[in-house]
Amino acid sequence: MEFSIESTSTLFDSSGKPYTSYSITTHYQGQRFQAQRRYREFVALHDGLRGEVSGLPHHFPVWPFHLNRLAPEVVDGRRVALCSYLSAALAALHGGVMPARLRSFLQLPQAQANRMTAPAGPSGAAPLLPLEKSDTVILVAYQLPLTVSRAEGGGWEVEWDDESVLNQHALSLGCRVMWVGGVGCAVDPDEEEGLAQLLLEGYSCLPVFLPAALTDRFYHGFCRSYLRPVFHNRMRLPDSGNPFCEEDWRAYSAANRKFADTVMEVYEPGHMVWAHDYHLLLLPSFLLRRHRTAHIGLFLHSPFPASDVFRSVAVREELLRAMLHADMVGFLLFEYTRNFLSCCKRMLGLEYEFHKGGYLGVEYEGRHVMLQVATFGISPPKLEARLAAMSHAASGRAAFHGHAHAPLAAPTDCAAELGSAIAQVCSSGRVVVGGVDYLDRLKGVAPKMLAWEALLRDYPHYRNGHVLLQVCVGARNKIHIQEAGQVEAEITRIVERISAAYPGTVHFEVRSSLSPAARLQLWAGMGMLVGTQLREAVNVWPLEYVYSRHLRGLPAGVLVLSEFSGFARVLNGGLRVNPNSQKELVEALDTALRMAPAERLARGLKDLAHIQRCTLEEFANRFVTDLKATQTKREEDFVSVGFGLSSFRMVGMGAGFKPLDVVESLDKFQRSSHRALLLDWGGTLTPADAGLYDTRDSTDGHVVPQRVLNALQTLCADPKNHVMILSGLGKEKVLAAFGSVPNLSLAVEHGFTYRVQGGQWQQLVHGVDTSWRSVAASVMQRYCTVTHGAYVLSKGSSMAWNFADSDPEFGVMQAKEVQFALQHVLSAFPVVVRTGKGYVEACLKDVNKGVMAERFVDLCQGGGARPLDFVLCIGDDSTDELMFGHLHQKLGKHARQLLTSTVGRKPSEANSYLNDHGEVLELLELLCTHGNHPPGSQPAAASSMRRMAAPVASGGMSASYQNLAALG
Repeated sequence: MEFSIESTSTLFDSSGKPYTSYSITTHYQGQRFQAQRRYREFVALHDGLRGEVSGLPHHFPVWPFHLNRLAPEVVDGRRVALCSYLSAALAALHGGVMPARLRSFLQLPQAQANRMTAPAGPSGAAPLLPLEKSDTVILVAYQLPLTVSRAEGGGWEVEWDDESVLNQHALSLGCRVMWVGGVGCAVDPDEEEGLAQLLLEGYSCLPVFLPAALTDRFYHGFCRSYLRPVFHNRMRLPDSGNPFCEEDWRAYSAANRKFADTVMEVYEPGHMVWAHDYHLLLLPSFLLRRHRTAHIGLFLHSPFPASDVFRSVAVREELLRAMLHADMVGFLLFEYTRNFLSCCKRMLGLEYEFHKGGYLGVEYEGRHVMLQVATFGISPPKLEARLAAMSHAASGRAAFHGHAHAPLAAPTDCAAELGSAIAQVCSSGRVVVGGVDYLDRLKGVAPKMLAWEALLRDYPHYRNGHVLLQVCVGARNKIHIQEAGQVEAEITRIVERISAAYPGTVHFEVRSSLSPAARLQLWAGMGMLVGTQLREAVNVWPLEYVYSRHLRGLPAGVLVLSEFSGFARVLNGGLRVNPNSQKELVEALDTALRMAPAERLARGLKDLAHIQRCTLEEFANRFVTDLKATQTKREEDFVSVGFGLSSFRMVGMGAGFKPLDVVESLDKFQRSSHRALLLDWGGTLTPADAGLYDTRDSTDGHVVPQRVLNALQTLCADPKNHVMILSGLGKEKVLAAFGSVPNLSLAVEHGFTYRVQGGQWQQLVHGVDTSWRSVAASVMQRYCTVTHGAYVLSKGSSMAWNFADSDPEFGVMQAKEVQFALQHVLSAFPVVVRTGKGYVEACLKDVNKGVMAERFVDLCQGGGARPLDFVLCIGDDSTDELMFGHLHQKLGKHARQLLTSTVGRKPSEANSYLNDHGEVLELLELLCTHGNHPPGSQPAAASSMRRMAAPVASGGMSASYQNLAALG
């Protein structure tokens, strides 16, 4: 939690006496909260806290008496001291419960300030709260961690799937857990209700029943055939048909919607939803449509591709935006996280930032999305229990009785399951080089076989006493792998060739499945495990291999792992190899076979330490605890925008943000006699520039509609009104557009030059030294030559290095260099260097729309004129936020006479919003036609506008989003 008091204002109490109001900004749990407090309220807070917080001084430590408490130096000194007092009061809590009076003083929501504990959570300030039994987590995956089959006498046989990472006994979450997913077998429609009741009551599982045709297109069509290759960095190229199938995409969307519907059957506010893997990327979006404050986490078990590969996805934006609707997104490795961030930057223009505690965050539409890098592993207690059960069954000293809720499945006769051929290989006395993989081309079994063939050819001494034992499994998660037959045929041809040349050096078998007990027997017989995956994220078998040999007291084995396998990055004791280089692979096999026992043991101990530290239980608890620590959301702070998958988003507005009340605005306008209207141009009075015109072009491509000019002319004709257009464009363009309107005040180049009601042009800052411009120009031009797409834009008060058209990532890197260079060479000039979205700008200090707005208000009230009793300020972009902020500071954010409104529903300093430039024009025309009517008269048009501005649950699209892709 951080405090700042950046501004003060002089207000008047009910008796007319002046006092200083301090604007407190509190950054807490990724959000910013503001409160206005006067000095005496700080004193009252201290008196109340002394009875609740030990360590606070008896007397309030900030200077209580001053002859002139409104003097600027006194106000500024108090501002600094009061901010320090708040920090000291927070430190005095020592991580304890935050008192209710302090929460109320800072205007923090009750739900977000219930406890303060260390260490910091994902947002950098949020506390990490331990999971409690009252917490509820809904785990959503394509398939439930259950084995469901039909019983012989009718009904269903159900047991926990001991192989699933989402198994009840593997996760060991200390809270209530529910599961949502498919059942993995065909169920007749008339049996669905009965099975659902059985799974819910006995296993806390909610099944999702998808029609067979939908499952085929959803899973085999879109997930496995289209999405999985891309996520594994395998770009699909067009052949005789389009790789992207619209029907498969619709099936994927329909299936995700069905999963969301099932989740919402049991979801209640406060529950956490944890979705898993690429099958359910759209789930966060569908959930937020139903409940805008849903608490959602998403973890990808697969890799995430490089940006140039992901850009080949036809529905890339829909998938990316849907993922960003989660509160936290987890990846196995930082490489995958970096790829995701690169996609967000290049395709959506989003920036990321680091937070305390090792977290990354992405700001998306006013929401803070946390990213977590989390490597999970195996469950050591579960593996120990399985080995113990196998030992007891083999010796006959213990009987094992299966039960639906037992933590272990009954051990099978693994020797019989493995078969005599494998048993003979493992007991032959030869060095067994082993591999267990799925019959999937990405598993890289063929390169492994070819490398073994090359090793036998180039190293003749390995032809005797050594054998490669390769076992392949044709089904994953009990789902048959469609390309298994083709891959098996390819491997078989290589095996036959090796066997013909070097008999007895290779043994290859294909199994439809392989039980955990049989797999553990294989680990015991293999002195070396080789994995040559071409691309893989999650495969815990190497961890299982190392830990099972340790538990059995066997000599440490050697791991040869593909560098494209996720766990190769964390098992530092293994030999990492590029499976695409046969030479490198052969050398790694030779090194492993010659490795001394002492080195094997040392490498094995390194891997063992990681396995015992990064367990499956630790991973699950860390992810859910971090998800719980993400900021609490309030219904009124969010609004849904758009309808289709590419355009829907949940926008965080901040507390108190609402549509402009047109009826109230008209009433205030009618009751006032001295008014000021400050209006932006592009995006406010006319549509925003769509990028069709080159900003360096001196010709005017911006046409102001006659309706706008007529409204401005009518408003300016009323002597009660002062109207100013504030623009960032040059004088020539602004005069060409608005010069025909009498008595209209104009401010150009963000206020550097202005004129009031047709008077003489003036400069906001006089006596400006312009020699800095040549220095800045030389620096900017030098970087333009090495940054394709960058250019220099020169104005009277500023110079900008624009890189919006350059490579997004390279442009950002170059922009930082430009910023540092400009700050160095311009340090002696009255110039400030600012960065914005797509530009680095060197501009004069104290020249911006905010300062100009304050100057205009002072001019309107100067010379003995009465104070303004109506101030309306409307703008649409970041430069207009300065107007809102300066006017709030000068007049008070909640001053009755001040109305600030941004155009488009988006996070803003303004107090309200209008949907688009059309509503701005309607408001101005309303003020023209009814502004001088008696107070309280409300035409039908005003009520109509108020209905249009009201937020709709399904989300009306604002002007800010009119250029998005077509609705999905």
